Amino acid sequence: MKQFDFEVQSPVGIHARPAVLLVEKARTYQSKITLEKGSQRANAKNMISLLTLRAHQHEVVTFIIDGADEKKAEEELKEFCIHNL
Repeated sequence: MKQFDFEVQSPVGIHARPAVLLVEKARTYQSKITLEKGSQRANAKNMISLLTLRAHQHEVVTFIIDGADEKKAEEELKEFCIHNL
């Protein structure tokens, strides 16, 4: 299992457009990818689940990645977040 924290930089937070991009990216991996904010958890491969987090700009979310390609997913998602979230 891999995990990392990310501070949301997008002025709209993880809202519709950034969430769609994240879901598309997350679905390219075999690993289970979960986002956590406080006590809330969301499946990164499910748009509705992501939107329920209501992650706003400057809030920290934790990515939890578990599966066969977790190392690759961690590295690529970190880069993805910098440019899209």
